Amino acid sequence: MSSTEGVRRPVGINDVAARAGVSPGTVSNVLNRPERVADATRARVEDAIRDLDYVRNSSGRSLRSGRSDSVGLLVLDITNPFFTEVARGVEDVAAGEGLAVVLLNSAEQQQRQQRSLRLLAEQRAAGAVVMPVDGDTADLLWLRKQGVPWVLLDRGDVGAETGCSVAVDNHAGGAAAGRHLINLGHERITYLSGPEGLEQCRTRLAGLRAALAESGIDPDDAVRVVRTPQLTAEAGEKAVEEVLAGGPRRRPQAVFCANDQLALGVLKGLGERGLGAPADLSVVGYDDVGFSALVHPGLTTVAQPKYELGRAAMRLLLSELHDTGHRHEQMRFAPELIVRGSTAALRE
Repeated sequence: MSSTEGVRRPVGINDVAARAGVSPGTVSNVLNRPERVADATRARVEDAIRDLDYVRNSSGRSLRSGRSDSVGLLVLDITNPFFTEVARGVEDVAAGEGLAVVLLNSAEQQQRQQRSLRLLAEQRAAGAVVMPVDGDTADLLWLRKQGVPWVLLDRGDVGAETGCSVAVDNHAGGAAAGRHLINLGHERITYLSGPEGLEQCRTRLAGLRAALAESGIDPDDAVRVVRTPQLTAEAGEKAVEEVLAGGPRRRPQAVFCANDQLALGVLKGLGERGLGAPADLSVVGYDDVGFSALVHPGLTTVAQPKYELGRAAMRLLLSELHDTGHRHEQMRFAPELIVRGSTAALRE
């Protein structure tokens, strides 16, 4: 049996023209400029399209226009539920404009980010929403030179002269987590961070340190930073050994994690050692993804408006694509502390 048996040749515009008894140019007008075609002729062509199950070839149209009908969404970790909600916001707005969203995953690796951005340029993507792995904008500036505009998401330190960005005030979020722990009596805090290059991790730590300083607590004495190679639950679980290093007397009173994935891993790692939150130490996450309210105890976390972040980023990208008077804009959302059962007042 032939490996291609049952696979038909794609129906082309000439097939539709032959079925409708018109020229290929008339079919093209029906597809792209229907107002130029008489009603009866247009109806005949549309009937032929339905009968033949014709699917238009968008790649040829992309070559002529220099731009496809797709936009890229490059995320740091496709397994993180935070990005799922962001992607839903991006896709909902893009779909309303007839644009498809191509999801790409950098896995927090610079080389994978470079390959993904080059792929978007090669495919003549209409634009991109990008969560960069670090502060180096060289790849993004290159992408714009290739005619692909972009919006940075979850990154608040880009200047207006560089491009649009949408982010949550991570400094305020870190400070909110810090004040909550201080109010509970915790003055020995471990900040469980991701890669140092991530602006989000640095800014959340700065907010935590600012809250301690405001309360008259020396952040250099109060905060210990433990870094993980990735913002994953597995990384958080592995980090527990280092978090607890030094024995009970040096054990932190609280752990503030750079995201909920890390916090989930910490809770698991504590349980494997016969410890728990908040009985032995308080645990705070960041993002408020779906499982945060489902684990036991529920995870205290700093919530980000994930879906709205995605929608806002896509709206800014559409503005740059369609508005001749577009000016780069930096949008910043406010975070919200969600208190659940993983934090409690320090025991005397």
